Amino acid sequence: MRVLRSLLALAPVVAAEFIPGGSFGRSTIGPYNNCSGTLTSRPSDLAIDTLPNISPDGPSGWERWDLTIYQSDIFLNLRWLQGDPSCYNSVPANGSFEVSARFANGTIFYTRITGEKLTYTNSSPYSISIGQNTLTWDDSQTWFNTTLNLNGLTGSFGTESIMLDKFSPYAGWIIGQLTEGLFSGIPVTRGHTHVGSIQFPSGQAVTLTAQSVLLHMFAEQPVQSLAVNYGIRAFRSTGTAFGDTFIYENSRAPNSSEYNAFFLGRAEIRGTEYVPYTFYAGTNSNLLSVNQINHTSTEAQLAGCANTDYVPFTWNYTLPLPILEQFDSAGGKTTFYVFSNISTAEPVGSEYVSYQSGTGIAYIYQTPGAAIIDKQPSAGGQPSEQ
Repeated sequence: MRVLRSLLALAPVVAAEFIPGGSFGRSTIGPYNNCSGTLTSRPSDLAIDTLPNISPDGPSGWERWDLTIYQSDIFLNLRWLQGDPSCYNSVPANGSFEVSARFANGTIFYTRITGEKLTYTNSSPYSISIGQNTLTWDDSQTWFNTTLNLNGLTGSFGTESIMLDKFSPYAGWIIGQLTEGLFSGIPVTRGHTHVGSIQFPSGQAVTLTAQSVLLHMFAEQPVQSLAVNYGIRAFRSTGTAFGDTFIYENSRAPNSSEYNAFFLGRAEIRGTEYVPYTFYAGTNSNLLSVNQINHTSTEAQLAGCANTDYVPFTWNYTLPLPILEQFDSAGGKTTFYVFSNISTAEPVGSEYVSYQSGTGIAYIYQTPGAAIIDKQPSAGGQPSEQ
């Protein structure tokens, strides 16, 4: 197992004129499909993609990084935020950092700092920081390291990505678009947070060995002008010699356009370590069949590959009660779910299908007024109870 790298001091902030890097905003001719069982190429711009695409010195826009961590005794969401995603006059220089947590006994913890400008480095080790709360990743794309220090809360831990891959939707054939103008990416597709702990102001210390997902999102306009609602669901299931990750993102724009994007990746044990490869990543593809989400359950199915005799991958789950809710400044609500009852059918070879149970983390976001527009269950969110 790789040893957690030490965090390095932040370098000076780069010049005010910011030029976005990475793959966001590029056009693409179609989905990435690999059924060979070997990951022939890996994204080389993950670290650049996770850097700010909205300059902290820019005149408008907002950007957000959510590191969500779950294990049996705690659910955590760490949010680095610059600007206001619900404001037409968002100022990126206004930074804030939030920690939301729910313990197994139902206790909720929340703390926040504001008035801090986000700083970052654009060379290895890449990092973003608000106050003394830093997310750092190395250029090998293997580790995301976190340090926390705010209002009596401290922490230091690392997140390993077994998949060494990332997922970006591409609505309108633009890489990273969740809807037109709203960009999103998930760079840790199979995160495992370990080698560290977090200590709360009460003195309670929690050693972390958890599932993790990092979500990165940004736009130049307020989110409610770009999406009525959106949902992100990351499911995992584990066989004896492999593990699958299925990420499903869906959104609805104010003009009623709906977008669906998905990623299916596998890490197999070969020898003494996991070796990753991607089956499929796409947007609005006829290969993915998903029943409309409602208050109780969803079924999703993805066509198989030739080397699995075209046996489809399937996921069935029942929507559980929310484990945590987090609100933004305009009343937009992110609801977090933990799935422990996912059933999956996973082709392993040309004649063998493994039936597994799975776990997962889901986000469903509703913008202010979404309940008025969204009278029926949708792919992106749940309507309010009337």
